[in-house]
Amino acid sequence: MSVAISAASEKGKRPYQEDSFVVHETPEGWLLAVFDGHGGGEASERCVTIVSEVFDTVRKTVLVANLENIIREVFHVLNTEVEDFIAGTTASLVFIPENGKEAVVGILGDSPVFIQKRDGNLWLSPEHNVRTNDDERHAVQERGGFVSGDGYLFAFNSRCGLQLSRALGDREFSKVLNREPEIFRIPLSDDSFVLVASDGLFDPSHASCPSREIGKEIGDGADAAALVERAVKKPTHDNATAILVQFSKDL
Repeated sequence: MSVAISAASEKGKRPYQEDSFVVHETPEGWLLAVFDGHGGGEASERCVTIVSEVFDTVRKTVLVANLENIIREVFHVLNTEVEDFIAGTTASLVFIPENGKEAVVGILGDSPVFIQKRDGNLWLSPEHNVRTNDDERHAVQERGGFVSGDGYLFAFNSRCGLQLSRALGDREFSKVLNREPEIFRIPLSDDSFVLVASDGLFDPSHASCPSREIGKEIGDGADAAALVERAVKKPTHDNATAILVQFSKDL
């Protein structure tokens, strides 16, 4: 089996770049991470700076050494690092063991992970967004948050609204946000792909989800740079980031 990894990021129509990403190769596989910042880039920049070292450290020290526990503990450490930041960030982490048989996915926020599974079906990660996820909206309201009619979350004396129900940082929302990731194990094969992205690559308004269109483009040979270029030309009106892992059979 061969593995091809490409990555790209553009600020698009925005005057600033708040997305950060990393591809970290370890002796046991690949860690992929995308952080989509908001309210400033401080939280996403801090997370991307330390996530590789945090993963390596946790991998060596976690008591029950399964990948779900490792990914969950990485999120806990990242949360501790940025919990006092006013700026916030999503966090989407994927670890692919070197045998390429599965992807362990951790989601906090709405930066999508899009995978063609072993059985050929497409899998898209859930969105922790009060506009699109009724369960998340109800949960954040039960924690004391208020969701406005136009789909923004407010917490107590917060100065602005937030679409996310789970995020890192965002100190003003600390009493209503959920800091726990959702963890998934997705089976892969030698014709699978794994895409980790910011929501600007798909649709930052969350009004549509062109996942099948993107899946077809990947099947037709698009790499991460082509996917980002597509989003910017659309135009996305947001930063756009993509990490794409493509598997193929050795000839």
